[in-house]
Amino acid sequence: MKHLIIENIGKPAALEILYRQDAAQFTLDFDAVYESIKNEPVAKVWHERLHYVQPGVNWGNKNELWMVICVVAVASMVALVPNFIKIEQDVYYSRNIGLILFGALMAYFIFKQKQVLSSIIVPVVITIASVVYMNLLPNLPKSDSIVQAAIHMPLLLWVVFGYVFMNGGFTKSNSRISFLRFNGDFMVMSGLMLIAGGFFCAITIGLFSLIGVRIEIYFEGYIVPIGLSSVPVVAAFLVQNNNQLVSKISPVIARIFTPIVFVTLFIFIATVIATGNYPNSNRDFLMLFNVLLVAVMALILFSLTEITKSSDQKLNQWLLLGLSVLTIGVNIIALSSISYRISSYGLSPNRLSVLGADLLILFNLILVSRKLFLIVRGKVGVEDVEQSIAVFLPVYFIWTAFVSFGFPILFEYK
Repeated sequence: MKHLIIENIGKPAALEILYRQDAAQFTLDFDAVYESIKNEPVAKVWHERLHYVQPGVNWGNKNELWMVICVVAVASMVALVPNFIKIEQDVYYSRNIGLILFGALMAYFIFKQKQVLSSIIVPVVITIASVVYMNLLPNLPKSDSIVQAAIHMPLLLWVVFGYVFMNGGFTKSNSRISFLRFNGDFMVMSGLMLIAGGFFCAITIGLFSLIGVRIEIYFEGYIVPIGLSSVPVVAAFLVQNNNQLVSKISPVIARIFTPIVFVTLFIFIATVIATGNYPNSNRDFLMLFNVLLVAVMALILFSLTEITKSSDQKLNQWLLLGLSVLTIGVNIIALSSISYRISSYGLSPNRLSVLGADLLILFNLILVSRKLFLIVRGKVGVEDVEQSIAVFLPVYFIWTAFVSFGFPILFEYK
């Protein structure tokens, strides 16, 4: 390959072909002949490319590390409150999980971005009001309205965290899209940390059990709460300082699962039509379906990055369009089911919550499908689809706020 490198030193495309045929051999032969061609500009570029050392993990500066440690310490203390005061763990965590997770993330980004006081007043006030309100609600385990408020409060604080993340850019579509993309990378990093943490706990408990020491209770009461409350901030810190570590994973995962979800939904709808077995009385289906809707929206968002780069771009565009249309079909099935339950059993906090979420996501999916159809026809770009997803963020905020604050009062804590 040495003579081919020398002969094609003035032909960048030919060198690229040689490199892709056998990268290892190309590197060895290039180094062997470099002295004879080092005055060639192309040779200098290739030399730098072949000997470029990828930087390691960036741990930020000293001040940021200390800031992360302080935020993690405070979040851990909040998570350990049930160990020091008489309060039921289930009640405490269900009402304060949003504060533990997103309060810590807000604090991290406020300090990292050095935000001014005027820009943080609104999110701080909303966060404090939300936490105080949730903890003042009566302890009624069978109250569906309070359960729905506890479920939606973390979602509300997630949007408030988005406001902090955007640092004043909440009204800009690009800022919202950046926030949504950050969530994909953040979830990948958090998932990896949780898996590693789970293995660590299992191995540690196993080791101590070999010598007759049972530390499960200690782990459950202290290590697990500290670990779970620390993961979000550490994951956000790693993503922000090492975006290259995970920025390409979310689109790849989305591209792998998009056809799988498409086939699954197609078979599901075909089965429902063929059997006539509509899940009108299946409450679990309606709850699971909301998770599916959010997952499909995420798949579409993260797949958009890849469809502009792949050679089968048009096929992927049609696949995303088909996925969104199928999801609309399943959404309509779910709406018919929840409508049946409301007409048969009356309105309840759970049914109204599912109905509202389904309608919001249905309208969002219709808007996304329209933009995807226009992409297929070549009339709009990828950024238009992204904006159609991001534009609904304030709408979801209003809905989660209504459920969190309004449901307990509207349904009189039932």
